[in-house]
Amino acid sequence: MARLALVTIEDQDGCFDGGNSLLGLVGAGLRPTSAVVYRRDLADFLAAWPSPELSTRADLTAYLDSRAADNPAGWDRRAAGLRYFFDRGIEARFWTVNPAADLPRQRRGDWRWR
Repeated sequence: MARLALVTIEDQDGCFDGGNSLLGLVGAGLRPTSAVVYRRDLADFLAAWPSPELSTRADLTAYLDSRAADNPAGWDRRAAGLRYFFDRGIEARFWTVNPAADLPRQRRGDWRWR
């Protein structure tokens, strides 16, 4: 599991694993089974992209394509996890934009149009 040291932020809401892991951004408000799957996918993403604040939509699309080739359901699940992760990072003031916000939902329509 990828673990990254973070600079603490004043007034953080306590949603981090011990205050030192981006994986802690995932979990609050999710069903326990969803949190486990999202965390697993996020750990894989952080191993591939250790500086998520520098990620672009193109980076995320390339990552998703490499992990879920010919599997639109896997692509969608990982994209949903990334959207959730980047939204929580904005709330925690780690970054200001969500590069995953406009990722397509592949199971709707032709998923190879990207």
